[in-house]
Amino acid sequence: MGQLNQYILRGALRVIGGLVLFALAVLLLERLLRIFEVVASSTRPAGDATQMVVSLLPHYLGIAIPMALMLGTLITIDRLSRTSELTSAFGAGISLFHMTKPFILISIVLAGFTLVLEGYMQPVGRYGYREVEHSVTQKSFAAILREGKFTKVGGTTFYVGPGGGPIFIYEKTKGGGIRLTTAAKGNLVIRGKTGQPGLQLENGDSFRITQDKTVKERLAFGLSAIAGTVTANQFRARGSDERELTSMELYKNRTGILFPNLSVSANNAALHLRLAKAYLLLVIPFIAVPFGINYGRNPSSAGIAVGIISIVILQKSLEFGQSLGAQGIIPPWLGIWPLMGVVTISAYYIFRNSAVKMGQPPLATLSIFIGDVLKDIRKASRALFPFVKGGVTPQ
Repeated sequence: MGQLNQYILRGALRVIGGLVLFALAVLLLERLLRIFEVVASSTRPAGDATQMVVSLLPHYLGIAIPMALMLGTLITIDRLSRTSELTSAFGAGISLFHMTKPFILISIVLAGFTLVLEGYMQPVGRYGYREVEHSVTQKSFAAILREGKFTKVGGTTFYVGPGGGPIFIYEKTKGGGIRLTTAAKGNLVIRGKTGQPGLQLENGDSFRITQDKTVKERLAFGLSAIAGTVTANQFRARGSDERELTSMELYKNRTGILFPNLSVSANNAALHLRLAKAYLLLVIPFIAVPFGINYGRNPSSAGIAVGIISIVILQKSLEFGQSLGAQGIIPPWLGIWPLMGVVTISAYYIFRNSAVKMGQPPLATLSIFIGDVLKDIRKASRALFPFVKGGVTPQ
């Protein structure tokens, strides 16, 4: 790799790396609020929150990488255009394809990483996040009871007043009614033999209210205890959602043999989408490089805006095609690969026009086209309304 390509590669890596970190920070901010709410009742909130954030990183990396590659390539080429380095390279006989090689190399590395990210890290991370979230809400009384605060776990709501009292417990019953328990005071105790936590209640009442508002099973007590955990349910096994399966598992389950409870259409659509996301990264440099080129004394940054809009529309279109395939409306591949074919052909013609024909940048060509269309519209309007001059009708 020549010095010019090394120079472009270093600049592109700095920009793309910075954009990935920035995008991760922005995307995680919203989810952090949800995570803090979940771990508020945990006995180890810092550890659980950290584990949940780490589990989410692969998901948000999958969103950030295509956007960072598109923007990083646009910004790097735009800077080379503004500083006339791109024009100097052309004058020295260096082709645009030669200067695109660093971005192609980056896209190949990111495509390989995306295959691992989407195919293994994301499914395992998604399941890990859900497992931690479930375990946090299945803690014992020792974890959920907080003085002066209502805490809801499943169908049961607890309240402990300051100093251990009063106590209020609201629980939904299987028959559709509710059970209310109140006590003047409560103490959290640990049983010596089993180590199981228990809530010891003093001077309280307990009764059940049925669906028809009838009060039954009323009991007044001087001393009572509630022992055990809120629920002993274990988290489900991985595989009930195609997004939790690795790409190899999706491939083996193409006919529904491995996970018969999972829809074959949803399984295959998810597999095609993961492959398409990796393939898209290989195409992005051939779109972003021409969009970043600026000629003339007044360079425009419209390519950055067009690049952002293009990648967002493309990703949403892929997700829409995947959803149609998952529902069985169309074959799973039909919602993904025809679109990728259109993108590939468009990228070929856009790049060929800039690299081989040395034509105007795509945005300049688009601007000229729009200008010609507006001129034709004005000519047509003057032919239809000859009495209109300069947009003012004579009185």
